[in-house]
Amino acid sequence: MKRIRTTQLVPGMRLAEDIFLPNTTVTLIAAGTELSIEMIRRIKSLGIESVGIDETKGDSKDETERRLIPILARNHERMITAVEKLIISSAEQPLEEEAVRSLAGDLLSQVEMDSSLLLNLTHIKAYDNYLFSHSVNVAILTLLVGEVLGYSKKELHELGTAALLHDLGMLSVPQEIWQKQGALSPAEQVEIRKHPVYGEELLRASGFSEEVIRVAREHHERYDGSGYPDGKREKEISFKARILAVTDVYDACISFRPYRDQMTPQQALDQLLSEKEKYDPVVLNAFISVMAIYPIGSFVVLNSGEVAKVIRVSKNSPFRPEVRIYFDREGNLLDQPPRINLAEEKNHTLYIDKTLPAEEHKRLAAVIDGAGPGLP
Repeated sequence: MKRIRTTQLVPGMRLAEDIFLPNTTVTLIAAGTELSIEMIRRIKSLGIESVGIDETKGDSKDETERRLIPILARNHERMITAVEKLIISSAEQPLEEEAVRSLAGDLLSQVEMDSSLLLNLTHIKAYDNYLFSHSVNVAILTLLVGEVLGYSKKELHELGTAALLHDLGMLSVPQEIWQKQGALSPAEQVEIRKHPVYGEELLRASGFSEEVIRVAREHHERYDGSGYPDGKREKEISFKARILAVTDVYDACISFRPYRDQMTPQQALDQLLSEKEKYDPVVLNAFISVMAIYPIGSFVVLNSGEVAKVIRVSKNSPFRPEVRIYFDREGNLLDQPPRINLAEEKNHTLYIDKTLPAEEHKRLAAVIDGAGPGLP
């Protein structure tokens, strides 16, 4: 048990002892109760200065996540390494289609294990080998969109394979260009824009299906005809490439790149919506249903003043995700950050007041990472 001031109470904390009405033996709130914002206000209104909080009784969801996170993290890192080895070897010998499909199947299994936890990993992990981590993260997002769109398991395998290989052509671009630490020159931009064609050539030489080849060539085409390399529009573009158009841009926006600012998940989603004419509306709507109004990984301020991180989304209540409260109203990092499902009736008066800007987002993420809580 830990005794804390009532000013430091946050929703989701669990009482370690009964709270009585002052100067009586009447129980106001029983031990073991998970505090709501109304309960906290009631405790404060009675002038109670401190209460005992139970820090030993773990939430069953938290315990499950503590077991799953290391597994998913290791699998995620192994997947990136495997994709890197496979793609780099393609410079010397044709890609083995079966090996790539096997990786896509493994990734689909990880998505099925716990897609929310996997999405949290894609948002908090920073990798030096951007090209390959980007390919894996885009594949995760793409598989989630494919599930929403009703793809069969066989179709998801094909979709995952295409997603893992969508940037293969980047290896035909001089390394000093795609690993450049600053802005690209006009000539370098022209060369970068050739990578979809290079990807098509490499995949055709390895004997991949026409569908996978089309995705590699068309993932930078845009629904309004503003993309490249062919300026295709609407249904001229492969449907799978239309999915990649969205997931590729989103992951690029939330990833750290030395030549531009990293966006928050909310900013990345806003960016897509501000240019919605570029994307298939069916695909964009499916993507929004996956990410919800407040995407996983977003730092938000609750109306009660605490700062929380979105850890799961609710398809039925897009404005009321599941969050973990990391900072109290005074900005202190909590030792045991509680989780709150805003969609539950008991939390009906609690809601997201605003999202935090990119700089604050990065600062808070660094603080949490430094504390090593082991939770999303």
